[in-house]
Amino acid sequence: MAVNQKVFTDLQKVNPTAIIELFVFELLEGINYPTGNPQNIDTVYRFHAGSNLNNNDDIIWQGNTYQKFPVAAEGFAYQKGQIPRPTLAVSNATGLMSTILNEINKYTPANDLTGARVTRIRTMAQFIDAENFPAIETVTGTTTQTVADPSDAETVTFTVTVVNVGGSNYFAINGSTNPVLTMKRGSTYIFNQSDSTNVGHPLRITSDAGGYQGVELSGTLGTDATVTYEPVYPSAPNDLRYYCTTHGNAMGNTITMNNPNTITQTVNVTSTTRTNPLGTPDTSAEFPKEIYLVDRKSKENREVVEFELAAPTDLAGVRIPKRTCTRKLFPAIGTFAG
Repeated sequence: MAVNQKVFTDLQKVNPTAIIELFVFELLEGINYPTGNPQNIDTVYRFHAGSNLNNNDDIIWQGNTYQKFPVAAEGFAYQKGQIPRPTLAVSNATGLMSTILNEINKYTPANDLTGARVTRIRTMAQFIDAENFPAIETVTGTTTQTVADPSDAETVTFTVTVVNVGGSNYFAINGSTNPVLTMKRGSTYIFNQSDSTNVGHPLRITSDAGGYQGVELSGTLGTDATVTYEPVYPSAPNDLRYYCTTHGNAMGNTITMNNPNTITQTVNVTSTTRTNPLGTPDTSAEFPKEIYLVDRKSKENREVVEFELAAPTDLAGVRIPKRTCTRKLFPAIGTFAG
């Protein structure tokens, strides 16, 4: 079967799958931007309207990503004796198109993207890459894993104050001056810093080897602040300490980390695949590409930028067909062999 025959075959069905319409907007060197692109501007934009598959995401086709973008294109149909001069209206609600135009006109004054190449690509939904569809997770087996026993987890609240001993400030935890703390992986620890002595002394958790350990913060120091830390089993490090971010490690002390009781549980082993539920992907199955050039910018406002397009031969003043076929030139016209 010929490369593009598949799409024509599908069109002849009673219920053909959706047509996917993609656009490539390509700026041309020496026409839309200076030779060599010294300003390093973007020169290729790929987009789709997203209407055919109710697709709210990007579309991947032949390894390229086409972004969903509000666009209306019309006038591609051939009329008798006339080459199409389509229009391409692109949303300007975000100001993107005006930004592109201003950038281009800065280096090629009054260009307005005239001469830029617009390629219209069409294929059928059944042929697009499987990457365009949701991943399907399949259970392929089971395995066992050791996890922290939920029944062994605890929630511990530490009341934090700041005390001055010998001219130096220290954290006092539950009334004890900078004690060594003991924690258990899989549990939750809340440092309550609502006492007014905590103002200017934010408590955090750090690892000597691995740096800052994530905590959840809420409230205001000296009023209603809490610092919550949940050491994860089994990855929470052993070399933890609590400290003041303003005055350093001396205000705190080390944390002894223990493991919880554990249990063994059975979990599913899964694999993730993507398929095109409409058919078999085939990146060669597309309609012939339609290539146009921007003839002029016909409209620009806050809502939309519209371009009039023309075939390259149309802009070049080429007439197709170049010669009119008459009976004078071709006497056989209108006669048929018996």
